[in-house]
Amino acid sequence: MKITFTLILTLACAFCSSVYAQVKPTPSPSPSPMIEISETDLRTKRVAIGALPAKTEKELEEAAKLMQEGRHTEAIAAWTNIIKTNPKLAIVFNNRGLSYLQLENLDLAIADFNTVLKLSPMAITYNNRGMAFSKKGELEKALADFAKAIELNPKESLAYNNRAEVYIKMNKFDLALADLNKAILLVPKESLYLSNRCSTLVRLKSFEAALKDCNQAIEINSKYAMTFLNRGLAYFGVSSLDAALEDFDTALKLNPSFVHIHLDRGFLLNQLGRFEEAVESFNKFINAFPNMAITYIHRAAAYDKIGKADLELADYNKAIELDPNNAVFYNNRGTFYLKKGDTTASLNDYSKAIELDPKLVIAYKNRAYLYNLLGEKEKAQADEKKAESLENSPTKN
Repeated sequence: MKITFTLILTLACAFCSSVYAQVKPTPSPSPSPMIEISETDLRTKRVAIGALPAKTEKELEEAAKLMQEGRHTEAIAAWTNIIKTNPKLAIVFNNRGLSYLQLENLDLAIADFNTVLKLSPMAITYNNRGMAFSKKGELEKALADFAKAIELNPKESLAYNNRAEVYIKMNKFDLALADLNKAILLVPKESLYLSNRCSTLVRLKSFEAALKDCNQAIEINSKYAMTFLNRGLAYFGVSSLDAALEDFDTALKLNPSFVHIHLDRGFLLNQLGRFEEAVESFNKFINAFPNMAITYIHRAAAYDKIGKADLELADYNKAIELDPNNAVFYNNRGTFYLKKGDTTASLNDYSKAIELDPKLVIAYKNRAYLYNLLGEKEKAQADEKKAESLENSPTKN
């Protein structure tokens, strides 16, 4: 008798490279949106577990079907009923743990994986527990579990892929790339691994290599939304903005629940000068994630271009409310006030930006510009000199 033994794997995070836009008076170089997108995808393997009563075999198949259909609350109830009569059947605890993981009940998932490892220490369960630790933010524990999974089964490509995801969270992109290379060496035609390596290469700014990986991944599986998102980011890196937008839109068609994409999409539309559409994208992102300050800064830039000053100011104020220690935000609001002729408010914001970040070159330049307008030449010259000193410093930001 063979039943479903379910594996878990997590996709690498997607992100956007830094791109700066300037006007005169100049806002601070506001970074492009960066939103981490992780998915959890259930994979299955078939393993023999020995003879079982017919009733138990049927229950196991029904529970596995519920899991594969994404009905995890029902699956947990089904696995729990099986455990009552089979308290030493490791696979049942493993699969219940996976359903807990899908529902973000991480402590319960880890408890079930712990039980499995006491009953039968298997590579697959170390992999699964590693995913739970990763989602919980306990990255060192996650790394230890993936290392153990690889020690027990050096040919398990998932463990390399999943460890790469942890390395990405730790900003250790070279190590992530090395693990993805190993995963792809083991399974060369796995579109997931190619897509994840594409994402990692984008982080390393190896955009052409990233495009090659994503193109290959799409040839293998053209229905996977994350690959189009990753390729869109690679296109963005080589300034192919129309191609990037097309890929973002394809990703959204394939997976409309990817509301995360609207932040990067809005930023891209700003770059293309399609400001009304950019506002629509930012609105969709804000509806889902209202507390991400950087989104309001980028929507404010779009409002500026379409002449909606009241909404622009409201967004600067909201960004500062959410992140009151961000010097960039004060600098950018200072530029807004200056363009509206409120020199007092502008000076206050530029000075606040410099107080928060004494190395923010653009804030000194902007305040110097304002001092010149006010006829305070000595103060302007002092700020210009400070900006020049910072720009020529080997440790400048």
